[in-house]
This record gives sequence, structure tokens and C-alpha cells, in this order.
Amino acid sequence: MARTPERGKLLNGYRGLRSGLVRGAAGGLILMLAFALYLRANPALLRTLLLALPIPGMVEVPNFGPTPPIPTINVPRGNIPDGYLALNGSAAAGPFGCGFLLELADGRRVGISAAHATQPLSPQQPAEFHFPDGELAATLTGQIGIGQTFIQERFDMDYALWGSRAKPAAPLLEPDPRGGAQPGERIWVFGLGENGSGASIRWPGTVMRSSAQAAWLRMEDSFDPRGYSGCPAVSQYTGRLVGMAVAGEQRAATVIGLHPVGSLVEKAQAALNK
Repeated sequence: MARTPERGKLLNGYRGLRSGLVRGAAGGLILMLAFALYLRANPALLRTLLLALPIPGMVEVPNFGPTPPIPTINVPRGNIPDGYLALNGSAAAGPFGCGFLLELADGRRVGISAAHATQPLSPQQPAEFHFPDGELAATLTGQIGIGQTFIQERFDMDYALWGSRAKPAAPLLEPDPRGGAQPGERIWVFGLGENGSGASIRWPGTVMRSSAQAAWLRMEDSFDPRGYSGCPAVSQYTGRLVGMAVAGEQRAATVIGLHPVGSLVEKAQAALNK
């Protein structure tokens, strides 16, 4: 077919467009590669960019100053229950992270863990909590509620709940009536493992900041936060649950983030009332 002047112009225009697109794509790839190499050489900038995005499980851990003064706590002093408060979870789908038992004010009981430390289960699929030696601590009914992995300081998103009708062998925690802890308050965080005296291992910490959605503790005694998601945090003053560990960062003074107990109670009540 003979090429007409008009056809020649179209072909030349198409070739020019294609060439421009290729050059543009190549330039874009070069810029992306250069930016990736720059980020690799500047990990602090990469971390800042990632923390600015709503990525599940990512939170910018605050750099806290001096410890707040010891607060005035206007609720009765109480005792912490004896025994194993942090328990190993298991279901047919496999083991899941640390959990604990909570008794609400009306006497109903729930098993609680962190959403990112377990898996979604049907309401018909039972689960169990076990002591460190593997003995049965509590039989749980099906999962009655589950949130999602926290995003930034929305620790109140991260939870998993099970019903608990049969009387458990493990001790029950009670919720702190304040709904959470106060800045400057001393806390025990209980973990999986045995302290040598028939109870859960525990670590001391101090509340640095607290809100309805999140609380931050500064820990002591070379605390390592790995494996503590879903473990209970208890006030040293009231002896009652103030939150559940969901986040942490090991540093010179390790800090962990809590899902406050007031939010856990609200979610447990809503799930049980369905």
C-alpha cells in the first residue's frame, strides 16, 4: 500500500509519541531507583515516611521526658489476684498469643487477646487458655468479637474476645473502675512464663501518657516487649486491669502501648449483648 502524506504524518506522530512515552517511563524508573537508593542510605527518613502512612501495626513511639509525678488515685486500694494471669491461647487452627480472663461487673466473663496476635474464628469454634505447663486454664466458647491490628495510636481497634461460661481454673481479673491508668501510676505487666512461685512473670512500669484510645508505659528491669501482645497490665494500686499490651519498642528505656480497659469493657459488653 502506498503511503500517503497524511498516513506518513500519522506514523511519524505515533513514533514520536511512543518515543516520548518510552523516554518518560525510563526517566521515571531512574528517579524511582535514585529515590529508593536515597531512602536506603537514610533509614530515618524511610521510617518517618512509613509512620506517616496508615499502615496496620505501625506507630510512632513517643520520646518521653521526665516521669510524671505519682498521681492521686481516688478509688480503693486493692490486691492483685494470685496465680497465672497471662495465659497461652490455642484453638483448632493453632496456638495464638497471650490472653487473660476478665470478669465484668455483672459477673459475665470473657477471654481477651490482641487481634494481631490471633486469627479470626467462627462463633462456633471453641478455644482454650492454658497454663505455662500446658494444663487447661479455661475453656472458651466461640469468638464473640474481633477488631483489627492497630493503626498508629488507635490501640482500641486491636482486640479479640471469647465467651467464657464454665468456671475457669485460672484467676479472673476485674476492670479498673477508672477505665484506665493515670500518668505517673505504677503498673505491673504480666507475661507468659512462670516466676518460680506459681504465678505469671511480671514487670514494673510507669504510665507516661493515657487516653481513652491508648496508654503508654515506660518499663523497667531490661524488659523485652516481644511476645507480650495480648498480655494484661494491672495497677499496682488497685490490683485491677488497666489495659492490654498491643505495641512496644525496645530501647534504653523500653515503652509499650496499651489498649485501655474502659474500651475493652465496652467492646465486651457489646459483644455479649448481641
